[in-house]
Amino acid sequence: MRKGVAKLLKIALCDDITEYNKKMESYIKRYSNENHIDVKISSYLSGAQLLLNYQKRKFDIIFLDISIPNMDGFEIAKKIREKDHDIIIIFCTSYYTITNASKGFEVEAEDFLAKPMLYKKIEKILNKAYGKKLIKAEEKLILKCQNGIYTLQLSDIIYLETSNKTVLIHTIKGDFVCYQKIRDLEERLSDKLFYRCHNCYLVNMDFIETVKGDTVVLTKGGRTTVPISKYRKDGLLKALAMYVGEKL
Repeated sequence: MRKGVAKLLKIALCDDITEYNKKMESYIKRYSNENHIDVKISSYLSGAQLLLNYQKRKFDIIFLDISIPNMDGFEIAKKIREKDHDIIIIFCTSYYTITNASKGFEVEAEDFLAKPMLYKKIEKILNKAYGKKLIKAEEKLILKCQNGIYTLQLSDIIYLETSNKTVLIHTIKGDFVCYQKIRDLEERLSDKLFYRCHNCYLVNMDFIETVKGDTVVLTKGGRTTVPISKYRKDGLLKALAMYVGEKL
């Protein structure tokens, strides 16, 4: 599952006209091929469908049509902002007006994309989104460990486990022993793609290869298996399904 935190752009398209979504998909795939950046595209034909599948950090950027029946793009954006202030929102419209600009400002829209869409404009927007993604990938966790104070990149952490009243943090660069409680670390990491699958384990969902029975298979170089508590399995599967954008 892991493709590298900074090498994957997760993009949502929301337009009630299928042809527009398909055109955008073709442009985004072209961008992916030309820039060697992986993309995951999820297309929705209504605001209700998008909101039903929305979860914080599931997407890096949303291309959102303004003129959608039943619930317009601004209404959808307001509901998204109630959950997520980090997502990049790009409004797509055939008619740019001062009123639209004002409404876009209210929901912190990044930009407006005029229809018919031009590849160069989309490329510029995606470059900016990718730049922000790189910055976010550098989020760090500062911890008091066995040999002093360490700063760990969140994207490097594979999983954490309790061991002899300490927490062992497994990263792609080695293991670190921390003196904090796993419950406290869970509170700090739960909104950053980490999930506590067991009383003794906290896993980075970006490293999950598969869920097999009562275990989670993590991969980075080799494969590691950690247990899942029965009462935590459903929660993990739901969180993972929202993360990868499909039902498990």
